[in-house]
Amino acid sequence: MKTMRAAQLTKPGRPLELIEVPIPRPGRGEILLKVKAAGICSSDLHYQDGRSQVTKLPITLGHEIAGEVVECGEEVKGLKAGDRVCLFYLVTCGECMACCTGNDNYCSEAEMLGKNIDGGFAEYLVIPARNAFPFPESIPYSQAALLTDAVATPFHALTRAGVKTGDSVLIIGIGGLGLHAVQIAKIMGAGQVIAMDLDRDKLDLAQKVGATATVNPRQDNALEKIRTLTGGGADVAAELIGLPETVRQAIDCTAVGGRTVIVGICPEEVGISPYHDLLLKEMTLLGSADQSRIDFPVIIELAAQNRLDMSYSVARELPLEEVNRGLEMLREKEENIVRLVVSFP
Repeated sequence: MKTMRAAQLTKPGRPLELIEVPIPRPGRGEILLKVKAAGICSSDLHYQDGRSQVTKLPITLGHEIAGEVVECGEEVKGLKAGDRVCLFYLVTCGECMACCTGNDNYCSEAEMLGKNIDGGFAEYLVIPARNAFPFPESIPYSQAALLTDAVATPFHALTRAGVKTGDSVLIIGIGGLGLHAVQIAKIMGAGQVIAMDLDRDKLDLAQKVGATATVNPRQDNALEKIRTLTGGGADVAAELIGLPETVRQAIDCTAVGGRTVIVGICPEEVGISPYHDLLLKEMTLLGSADQSRIDFPVIIELAAQNRLDMSYSVARELPLEEVNRGLEMLREKEENIVRLVVSFP
């Protein structure tokens, strides 16, 4: 039996273990993918540290994945060996009302790559063909992997928030999601895109990709500056960090009649006054979970047309045997990291 290398979490709090496991075989409706790139996301840190729970151990982490189709199982249509594809990371039933209406992220049977089922920190992966989306050779594998989360997640969130021409949009958190959120807001027609972060280098990077203004809460009165810039508050505020204080900032900085969309995973409770925060402001408070399959053709086309500048997106590519080094770099916030990517030959 042929084997492959995989980086697996065996117990929370421990480094991933690089082990040899059998290469899986595709069944009906599935493809075998040779993984070419897999992004290292903060979620992977949460799983490793035990802050978020995986549903099985051991498990191969990694959910931002792009690669080459090696083999197609029976009844697979529209894909063939050699195709370059990136993956929607939720494996869903494909038959329920949520799946049939483009809301796959609400499927009650959804399983996430790298959390519920084995993910992309491995040389090969079997996945339903409906999860695979072809992309052109003009997009490098490392960037295509990031389309699946670092781009798709903010795209989904800002779509839910209904960004429209002329809106002022506040992006809180300029990391892997935020850098792309700035660009997506501009593409959607925002008149102002304000980037908020504590890191000066990240704010400079946000301006390079289109932010019209920046806010550093260490140096600025954030609420006062945003109200001055926008004439009262942002039409849309997107929170991408997941801390109680930044969720609260997003709500406070949203204009009368505006929309706050929460993307960051915040397990703590955040105090909200229905009267002052929602009723008096007629504000809409939204949550945004993951993304949907219907987002993928759009974001792939944006990247193919170079409307998304992803030249700053990949901070460094690492081989599989250095995945723990990558996780530690992310944990310690070494360098100005947007995304680290595990790359395969």
